[in-house]
Amino acid sequence: MPYFKYDPVSAKSWGDEHAQDTQAAHPFMGPVDITEDDNSFTFVTDCPGLSSKDVHVRVTSDLLQISGERTPRTPDQNEKVHRMERSMGKFCRTFRLPTAADHEQITANCEHGVLTIRVQKNLKLEQEQLALADKEAEVEGDGSLNEDFAGVPMTIFPTPALGKIIILRSDMSILEAVNLLSDNHILSAPVRDVDQPDDAPWDSMYIGILDMIGVVFHMLQVLDADESQGDFKEDISQVERFRNTSVKEAISYSRFGPFIPVDMDAGNLLDCMLLAGHHGVRRIPVVKTPGGGLTNIITQSALVQTLSANLSRFTSVGGKTLRDLGLGKAGRLFTVNINQPLREAFRLIRDKDISAVPVVQDDGRICGNISARDVRLIVSSSKIYKLLDMSIKAYLDVVTAGKENKAVVCGPDDTMEDVIRSLVESRIHRIYVVDGNDRPLRVVTLRNILKKFVKEPHGYFGRYFSSAYPA
Repeated sequence: MPYFKYDPVSAKSWGDEHAQDTQAAHPFMGPVDITEDDNSFTFVTDCPGLSSKDVHVRVTSDLLQISGERTPRTPDQNEKVHRMERSMGKFCRTFRLPTAADHEQITANCEHGVLTIRVQKNLKLEQEQLALADKEAEVEGDGSLNEDFAGVPMTIFPTPALGKIIILRSDMSILEAVNLLSDNHILSAPVRDVDQPDDAPWDSMYIGILDMIGVVFHMLQVLDADESQGDFKEDISQVERFRNTSVKEAISYSRFGPFIPVDMDAGNLLDCMLLAGHHGVRRIPVVKTPGGGLTNIITQSALVQTLSANLSRFTSVGGKTLRDLGLGKAGRLFTVNINQPLREAFRLIRDKDISAVPVVQDDGRICGNISARDVRLIVSSSKIYKLLDMSIKAYLDVVTAGKENKAVVCGPDDTMEDVIRSLVESRIHRIYVVDGNDRPLRVVTLRNILKKFVKEPHGYFGRYFSSAYPA
């Protein structure tokens, strides 16, 4: 999918001094169409009555200039002129090229009054720029707020909304586990090893966190294997095998979350911010020691809600724009087209190890979102293959009516405070930064946000991670 990293019709991409009245002064040079594909940028404009020798294309470090002149025809000596209405004179249009353009690879052709200029992309440079933008997005905070967060005890988090913590048994089937999560409107839960006694320590009692992302990986691992064997659509028994796989069996060879707890009394908000923001722990169990009793589960959403309720204390970060924080530039972003089958969205989530993927129209505009939430419906359906092979458009229009699949968007110049409030209000885990044409530039996740508020001190966790049960 092409990356739309700039808006070619904005004031930032068109030189105002050239673009303001060019059309009025020289109507014979038509408006310019600018398109982009994976390999090049293309500029097309009407130049009636002109040939290649009448048009000049010049390139500087980052500017493309089209100029030329249409001279009036000199009447023959015996001609009597009654009317001369065609526009004549010089014209000049200047465009700011994106930095990924290869200034040495430009072709221009003027045929039948249509000028076409093609600027090849420097694909290596483009990838380097995306990598640089992503690296900038990963820069952590300066540590000035660390002390504030370290002084906040774990009691700041409310007790579980349901009054209890949902715990999955390791001998449950995948289908039973998904149904239990769905019934309680949650996306994950810790897994209790039923082979361990009640007085076992936490690192033996809990074998991981089952979440919907892991179910995606496991589901496609099974179904893709069936597909490669032949007519998988008719092999309903394989679907049942997937549904009836035990949680313990699935968690032993699929990518599910690790069980990395924080102590109820000794832990603090900084611990949670660092685990979630710097180490990607989506759900943080809270245990009471000694004994290892599980008292709470802290999610990234809960952390962002805590930030939202205390934004007045953190204006040094909350008041900055995404652009200021390195989160406003185009980065590596994987998208799916609305006409692709739903299966492709889940494959992309699995292959790229991401939690969601934006849905785009043919012109690149964002129009929806497919995430782990959708697995609940897929796994529980008696027509799992039919749903997976359904187009994303049909899935959004018919199955979910778009209720849970709206893409939350923002602009590069929105503040962190604006973004946090949007996420809290929508109860979504990610927001897409879009350009002026609603084309996504990058995704900003809860992890990105949390990381901008704190800095991990050297050796902060010591050997803590060595005791965590492997995923």
